[in-house]
Amino acid sequence: MRECSETLAPEMTSRESEQLTLTLKLHNLPGKHLEIGTAAGGTLCTMMRAYPSSTRPPFVVVDTMAYFPNQLRTVRQNLNDHGMDPSSVDFRVMPSSAAYASSLVHNETFSFILIDGAHKIRYVMEDLRWAALLEAGGILCLHDYSSKHPDVTKAVDRFLRNNRHYQVVDHVDSLLLLRKQATTTKIEVRASDRLYAMAWAPVLQMQRSIQKRTGRRT
Repeated sequence: MRECSETLAPEMTSRESEQLTLTLKLHNLPGKHLEIGTAAGGTLCTMMRAYPSSTRPPFVVVDTMAYFPNQLRTVRQNLNDHGMDPSSVDFRVMPSSAAYASSLVHNETFSFILIDGAHKIRYVMEDLRWAALLEAGGILCLHDYSSKHPDVTKAVDRFLRNNRHYQVVDHVDSLLLLRKQATTTKIEVRASDRLYAMAWAPVLQMQRSIQKRTGRRT
């Protein structure tokens, strides 16, 4: 059983949660807020509480809700316990790739996106496609961007090399915060990027296997 399913706490450090709250309060982000991967909803509660209920923007959560048993029920209960109405959140219980395809068709945009879903490089690269739906001036947050998660860093570093219109706002512990300075007509995550992720996937998997067997990081 995942620890967060019992504690209902965010899977972020206190410093990360504090910086996330501060970022939401400092920037003018009136549009939809998207969280990809919610765990027990601890970070979702943190983000929603950053806003007064009267001016809180719409929140969207994309998650398969298969992280632990009864995950969606747990997230709803967590919101209730924090004095927030679960029905105010748009839960999209489906894979990120399917949700992205639907949002793309409907020309949906977001002021804020937090990516904290599956951490294997192929899934991280797929999740980064959501950045194309981020408004100019919007904030893109990436959790677990650290040497402990090479799948995440390798995908994100390539994304940033290819997309210079993202500016680093802050980097606290493993939380990387970016600001989209302008919209662009170029494809931010190309087919070549996804092929890059697929090529690296078995290499990174082998490194993880070696690490588990030897008890040390490769």
